[in-house]
Amino acid sequence: MVSSNKVGDPVGYTNYMATLNHDALGNYYDVMKDVTLTPAMGHMLDMVNNDKPASGQHANENYARELMQLFTLGLRKMNPDGTSVLDSTGNPAPTYTQDDVMALGRSLTGWTFPTQPGMPLYKHNPSFYGGPMVVGAETNHDSGAKTFLGQSVSAGQTAEQELDSVLTIIFNHPNLPPFVSKQLIEKLVTSNPSPAYIQRVAQAFSNGKYNAYGSGKRGDMQATLAAILFDQEARRGDLAGSAAASDGKLREPIVMVISIARAFHATTDGTGFNNWASNMSQGLFNSPSVFNFFPPDSLIPQTTLNGPEFAILNTNTSLARVNFINSIVYGSISGTSKLDFTPVSTAGTPGQMVEWLNTLFLHGSMSDSMKQSITTAVSAVSATDTKNQAKAAIYLVASSSQYQVQR
Repeated sequence: MVSSNKVGDPVGYTNYMATLNHDALGNYYDVMKDVTLTPAMGHMLDMVNNDKPASGQHANENYARELMQLFTLGLRKMNPDGTSVLDSTGNPAPTYTQDDVMALGRSLTGWTFPTQPGMPLYKHNPSFYGGPMVVGAETNHDSGAKTFLGQSVSAGQTAEQELDSVLTIIFNHPNLPPFVSKQLIEKLVTSNPSPAYIQRVAQAFSNGKYNAYGSGKRGDMQATLAAILFDQEARRGDLAGSAAASDGKLREPIVMVISIARAFHATTDGTGFNNWASNMSQGLFNSPSVFNFFPPDSLIPQTTLNGPEFAILNTNTSLARVNFINSIVYGSISGTSKLDFTPVSTAGTPGQMVEWLNTLFLHGSMSDSMKQSITTAVSAVSATDTKNQAKAAIYLVASSSQYQVQR
């Protein structure tokens, strides 16, 4: 994540999103390296202008720590199914030590902002976000020997060589497949994946292959995502009533806003969308901390279920969700945003309208009781006013718990 609470230049976000889009279906190693070198991330977590420390001093450890904790390995050693490896006292064994953080911080020294067009390279380039970070001067890089995650990092490497060395160590660490797999499953499918599900996806990540998908190289994202989305545990909610009680995840505000806009072929310049998302505690590029908008592990109150997105769901944001749907259906998000509800209004009877939305929004899994309730409500609107019938159907489906919780 990068956030406007520290990064103020919009070009930083454009560059960052372009990097993620470019690497999303590539290899996770490239995700790690390219995100590391985005100047927005460099500024956000203090890797930019992180120089070789003076004798007796420490290099900045911020990005080094978060790269391992949040983006790659996690705090505790994992079995292939994501469960904790226990130490001799029965407690989760730590993945890395403070010495590892310090060593990685030294390895990541020497980088500065990209060089602005027409400008010379300086040891510390002025702030510029139009490309990847560059090495300002090798003298700013700590090229001494190090030990990182139990492996030797040889002395005398350039900043670029050493970046590849330490990223390769992280990339080949046994924690990477289950940690990344669990995070992706939680974001895309369910907040409470079984250990078996995590292990199946982690195996696809490790092997780089899932059925016909993937290159056969560790970290292949196409293989990993196919394993996540086609898994039996992901697909068991395809039919109404077939999902387990713990399946699914609360739809993130940004995901809900964009999915509704896409569903009705919105034409927009984006004005107004971020204000609505902010009202739901997920203002784009304005996360409050390095943990983003909510932590990856957060119990739903009065349950034993993990529900990260519920950490930003309260009375105010619940109302904001419904108010957004009300505005997008009966009002407007902004003067430049237009949605097309014609496919619903021309679908036929109220029951056919509801079925059309069931297919669009809930992949056919709407419960019979919900269908009946919404069809009855839509039928109460004048049959000659199909536009308002369609709006009533859209409002009721989009504000329902069965849509708000993805399953």
